[in-house]
Amino acid sequence: MRESWHAEKAGKRTSYWKDEVHDPSAPYILTKCVEISGVDRKELELDVVEEESIKIMLDRRHIVTLLTLPGELRELAAGFLICEGVLKGKEDIHSISVQEDTVFCESTLDNSELELWMEIRSSGCIGIKSSWEGMEPLTSKVRMKKEVLMNAIEQIKEKGKIWRRTGGTHSSLICTREGDIISFCEDGSRACSVDKAAGAALLSGIDLSDCALITTGRLSGGMVAKAARARIPVVASKAAPLSTGIQVSKMVGMTLVGFVGKPNLYVYSSEERII
Repeated sequence: MRESWHAEKAGKRTSYWKDEVHDPSAPYILTKCVEISGVDRKELELDVVEEESIKIMLDRRHIVTLLTLPGELRELAAGFLICEGVLKGKEDIHSISVQEDTVFCESTLDNSELELWMEIRSSGCIGIKSSWEGMEPLTSKVRMKKEVLMNAIEQIKEKGKIWRRTGGTHSSLICTREGDIISFCEDGSRACSVDKAAGAALLSGIDLSDCALITTGRLSGGMVAKAARARIPVVASKAAPLSTGIQVSKMVGMTLVGFVGKPNLYVYSSEERII
């Protein structure tokens, strides 16, 4: 059987799993397993990513409970609230505090605005097509060299220490048009890794309209919509886009790039931003 085109393009796979030295402060636990190789069986102890259930509260209302790595929780909350369209930007955030497994956020929103979002959310529209309508178009004139995106993917491999130890995380970073890294986050959830990276950059007061989001996850409509609400004009991944991701990127005028890996990348929309 002929191999798939992206497997042929990728060449020989390089595995980094278990490369990283053990970090006792990292969110993973030692777990027993059995390695089966041919007819041989061997008992091993391997590190496995440990997730926790974290609640996000906004103006004393429960917004969502997420399974996530127990770190960068302020960034997670800010990123989730903005990337899901609850808040428009950092200016809507009055305060964020973390107490055990709960992140408490206070906003400058009028109560009726939050009531409307809660009503839409309760109808099941968050994360599906009806919630993508009405998103503001991305008008950024930023241009980026393709080498910036390729180098960013290499940076993800180097910075992803939890992934290098466990193979159990997704990674996301925000970089400037020149390739300078603004934020980097790992999480067991591809969505939470995006929320954390975007939240970290937004809380730092960075204007993301001249930046790119680089991630390791598939580019679904929901993932692309998160970036669009954060006003990020270029989104790239080492993985594949999905049809909904391409649809949303074209709807808002985003540059969507998949299968980023030297020497190739594939641009699915607004290719003029890549030079």
